[in-house]
Amino acid sequence: MTTVNSVPPKAYSLLIFFTFSFLISWMVWVPAYLDSYNLISFKINPILSGSLGAIGPSLSALITIVVFEGKIGFQDLFKRLLTWRVGLRWYLFVLLWAPCLSLTVTAISILFGSPPPDFAQPPFVSIFSNLPPALGNVSPFIFMPFFFLQQLLLGSSMGEEPGWRGYALPRMQFQRCAWRASILLGMLWGLWHLPLWLTKGNSAQENFIGWHYLELVATSILFGWVYNNTQGSLLLALLFHASIGVTGLFLASTGLYPWLSAVLSWGGALLIITFSKCIEHAAAIESTYPL
Repeated sequence: MTTVNSVPPKAYSLLIFFTFSFLISWMVWVPAYLDSYNLISFKINPILSGSLGAIGPSLSALITIVVFEGKIGFQDLFKRLLTWRVGLRWYLFVLLWAPCLSLTVTAISILFGSPPPDFAQPPFVSIFSNLPPALGNVSPFIFMPFFFLQQLLLGSSMGEEPGWRGYALPRMQFQRCAWRASILLGMLWGLWHLPLWLTKGNSAQENFIGWHYLELVATSILFGWVYNNTQGSLLLALLFHASIGVTGLFLASTGLYPWLSAVLSWGGALLIITFSKCIEHAAAIESTYPL
């Protein structure tokens, strides 16, 4: 797959970026993890700590750009943030992948005997159960546009993607092929989540955390595929991340087979890798033996 690179990485710049990403986020998440098991004396709001820790990658990217690149780095970042003319099919993919994956997992689980979920009571209802009484009878889906914008502009999407796909991925691709860069980034992305996943009460603890980790690595491959086919659009990465977050809030799914989502995600990732390699091979043959 053709890679879209930007500013070449300076010596140790990626190491500094990942160090600060982990440090900033874990400074918030580790105390929250300890508090969830009553290992420290003060209380931390898990929703607040989750939101604060999520800005680590983007804040780290800004710090690293200031130190190593200055104006050129910021110009590159904002140029790709405003890259939006990429074709309708890419918008459809980033907005529909997560809900289609969730519905497919649910459909397969039901076929194998899992009870159907209550789509009228999505996870949003239990997470935000303390809404004012006046809103008690309002359909939760009324809140979906608000939470999508919140995810996109103020939530984990904006807190993470300028770091992961805005800064790290294009510079990692200077040093290795697109797939290896995306897989390595996915592994680091999953490890970054570890204190959050281990915090008592986090939904990730309902099943083996390894499935979440594997799914995240596969999702990183999909992010890289979108990135390299949309001129390095950071906007599409933000939309993709926001869609995943909103799907988790508003689309009820069954958890009888927790490995299924990871398996399907890897199936999609491997299918894309194979298809892309076939396209590259065909293009190489055509350039060698033109008609």
